Formats: sequence, structure tokens, C-alpha cells
Amino acid sequence: MDRAIQLLHEIQRLMELRGENLFKIRAFEKAAQQLEGRTDLLERAQSKTLREIPGIGKGIEEILSEFLLEGRSSVLDELKKAVPQGLLELTQIPGLGPKKALTLIEELGVRTIGELEYACKENRLIGLKGFGLKAQQKILENVSFFQAHQGQQKLSEAWPLAEKFYQEIKQEYPELQLSETGELRRKLEVLSHLEFLVVESEEGKVKRDALETFIEGFRKRNEHSLPIVLHFCSVQEFGYWLAQTTASQAHWEELGAPASSRAQSEEEFYRGLGLSWIAPELRETGEEVEWARKGTLEQILPWDSIRGVFHAHTLRSDGAASLEEMVQAALKQGFEYIGISDHSQSAYYAQGLKVPDLWSQREEVEKIQKKYPQIKVFWGIESDILQDGSLDYEPEVLKAFDFVIASIHSRFQMDRAAMTERVLKAIRNPYTRFLGHPTGRLLLGRKGYELDFEAVIQEAHQYGVAIELNSNPNRLDLDWRWGQVMRKHQTLTSINPDAHDVEGIADTRFGIAMARKALFSKHQVINTQSAQEVEKWLKRK
Repeated sequence: MDRAIQLLHEIQRLMELRGENLFKIRAFEKAAQQLEGRTDLLERAQSKTLREIPGIGKGIEEILSEFLLEGRSSVLDELKKAVPQGLLELTQIPGLGPKKALTLIEELGVRTIGELEYACKENRLIGLKGFGLKAQQKILENVSFFQAHQGQQKLSEAWPLAEKFYQEIKQEYPELQLSETGELRRKLEVLSHLEFLVVESEEGKVKRDALETFIEGFRKRNEHSLPIVLHFCSVQEFGYWLAQTTASQAHWEELGAPASSRAQSEEEFYRGLGLSWIAPELRETGEEVEWARKGTLEQILPWDSIRGVFHAHTLRSDGAASLEEMVQAALKQGFEYIGISDHSQSAYYAQGLKVPDLWSQREEVEKIQKKYPQIKVFWGIESDILQDGSLDYEPEVLKAFDFVIASIHSRFQMDRAAMTERVLKAIRNPYTRFLGHPTGRLLLGRKGYELDFEAVIQEAHQYGVAIELNSNPNRLDLDWRWGQVMRKHQTLTSINPDAHDVEGIADTRFGIAMARKALFSKHQVINTQSAQEVEKWLKRK
């Protein structure tokens, strides 16, 4: 029921634009989180049991029932009427808030992103109060970024969709031999299409036109499906074509762009080149081919080597689950430890914890630890890095935590030099153990902020701070493309889910995929260590 979730998010966004009550807005956000993965919404609407779902109150139940049973939403229609035309579309552009967007609507008559781009190219924003040349250039840059990513999809959305396609086509054509390939098989963080390699039988039992018809029907049933591309080959050449269609250009060129296509399996294909098999998610930069030649691929982080995670939020700030529920979710994943880190007090938008609330949470952690002795619960905080690089709370408060994640959540537009110094100062803080989502990027939504990131990597190594590989599928920040620089400076990383609900703990798998793409070794990832080893690392002076 993705459409029901989208409805709640759209209502939430419109309420934000109108400046409505923060807690009311948050209720819609939490309700949308509770609907993730549910398939029983229509039945519940018919039986009037939607309110049995946690986070669904009377008002939201009425909105969902109307939408599910009648296919419309009077609340959404009224909100759209109350918001100036174009405001919702314009505020999709990073950095363009409601106030500035309203100025563009009222002063220039700009109501679409296309009109905004045209106005920037015509220099119409330069003379507007609150804008100017630099602001215009930044808006135009953000418009280009937004437009370039239309029609793309994050891995977390494409992965289950591809699995669904595979299951349905195999159910329709059981004799069909096919495999995922391309960007999907390499687990690229943003995909432009889904690719599959099909073995074309000599008997031609499944015709190409029948498969194309099936694809058309699948995409109609699944509104958000990316384009689906099929490649065809014979069974005798399957290994060659699976390797060729999976490979990035850099990987294929490093292999020497082999021409011989006689290989029934990928193992046979790589063996013919004198190499061991290279896992698909590694096949990006070409550097992995050299690792295979040297026989050092086994050093790369295994899929099953994460022993615990940090960066998990609870109901005390902007999470959707209790501390106990998050601990239970970590146990379900087989983890030995979990680090709880709600937002600090400056994050008012996320109900950041005031100092008195901290001591109450510490007591709760101690109680939960006694109840679940089989898992270590570390008590921490995600502390905002303030404009001057200092951390939220005074030192006497920070030293009470088991760990501190230092993160930027505001003032993204600082210039490169100032932003770099801001982050470096936070790294030098003696209580910082992790640098959270280090570039601030949001996939398909916001570029990372400007900073000298290699300087950040060097400083983190010097001060023993782990640069987080944030596994939230909307971030996947640290970008795996920094892997070579991270390895050069031997800077530690930590694969953290940034979980805001129990399902978010499992997002760790996306971070593992990115860490493998970065060619990180097990020893470079701090949370491959045991609870005792990690505790010792956290407690160092």
C-alpha cells in the first residue's frame, strides 16, 4: 500500500508548508512509518480496524479509510486549495524553503521547476530581496541536480521491486532461466533501470514478445517500477554475458575487455582470465581486479562480519519505537551490542533531549541492560555540530555518555573553508567517537555540503574518530567512492543503520554492500569487533 504511505507524506508536507503544529505533523510521519510493509490496509479499512495499528489515531484512520475505500482524500484536497499553487513543487528544490518559494510565486509568477530554471537563466532572481547572484547560481545548480535524478530510484526501493519481478516472472514462466544483472546486481545506491539476463532456449519456449508483454503488465501493476531491460544469450555463453552486463566500464576495461564469449558460468569466465570469482558488488572501479590478481579479495569485509551497530533512535526523540523494541530488533539481527543515540537538545525539530531527559534515559538503559544481559546496550547521543564546530551540551554532560556521534543537521550552506573547519573542530573534540553522515547528502534529494573531505579523513585518523558509513538507504553516506582515500589514510569507519524504527536496524545490509564496494577490510570497520573490544575503544582517553 505504497499509495497510502505517499498520501500521508503529502499531507505531512503540505501541513509543514502551512506552518501547522509540529506534533500534528510528526503524527503523520510516524503513522506513515507504521504502514511500511503492511499488506492488510484495505481489509482493515473495510473492517474498521485501522486504529489497531500503532500510531493510527481517529483522524488519520478517517483519512486512510476514505482514501482506501473511496479513492480520494478530502483533507488532501482542502490542503492543496489552502497552499498557493506551485509552492509544493518549488519546495522540492533543496535549499528553497516556503518563504523564498512564496516570494518567487508572488514577485515573478514562477510556479513550476521549469519556470524557476528559466527565471534563473534570465537572471530574474538577482534583484529580488533575499536572493542575489550567488543565491540564483545555487538554486540553478540545485534545479539541475534535481532534474538529473528524475526517473531514478534508490537501491532500497529498487531491490524489493526487482525481487518481486523475478518471483512473478518465474511463476508465469517456470522454465525460464534468468538472473539480475547490471547496476542492480552491483548494488549501486541509485539505479536508472532494472536489468536481467535471460537464457534463450533453442526451442524458443518463451518468446521475446511474450516477455515484453509481461514486463508491460508488471509496470502497470507497479506504478513506481523503473524501466526493465532484458538481455538475451545462449546457455553456452551465459557466464560471459552475465559478467559483461554486470560489469562497470572500469571493471570491464581492467579485465582487458575479453572478446571470447564461451563460458557457461562466471567462475569459468574469471578462471579463464587467471582470476578468482569477483563478487558483483565489488565490480566498480577496476581496483578490485588488481586485488584478484594479487589474491587478496578475501581481505574485503565479509557480509556476515558486523557484530553490533550504533546510531539508533527511540521514541524519546524522532524514533518510532521504544528502547526495548530497538534492543529486541538488534537481537533479532543477531547483534552482540547496540548503541542508542537520540538527538541532542539543539535538534528541536526532532524533539532533541534536554539535559534532565538524559538522566531519565540513562536509567532506562540500565534497566533494559539488566533485562537483556545477552546484548550490550551502549548509551550515547547524536550531538549536533553547532555552527562554530562545538558540540551540543557542556563537557561535563558529554563525558557521561558511552559514546558521542557528532553530526551536522543545520547551516548546510557554509562555504568550503568554514564548513571544513567546523567539522575538523568537532573531530578534535575529546568526546567525539563517530562522525555521523559525514557529507550530509540525501540520495536524489540533496548534494553533500562543500568541504575538504580528504582533510576530514586525515583528521579523523589522527584523532581516532570513526567516519560513519550511514546505512540509512536515503543517505548511504559515507559515499563508497571515498574508499580508496579512506584506505590510504587507514581511517576507521562504522557501519551504522541510523535506525528510526525496528525495521531500520536491518538497513545495515545496505551499508555492508557500500563498504564492500569501497573495498574496506574487516579490520577497518570498528563494529566487526566484539562488544568488549568496542567498549575498550570507546572508553579510551
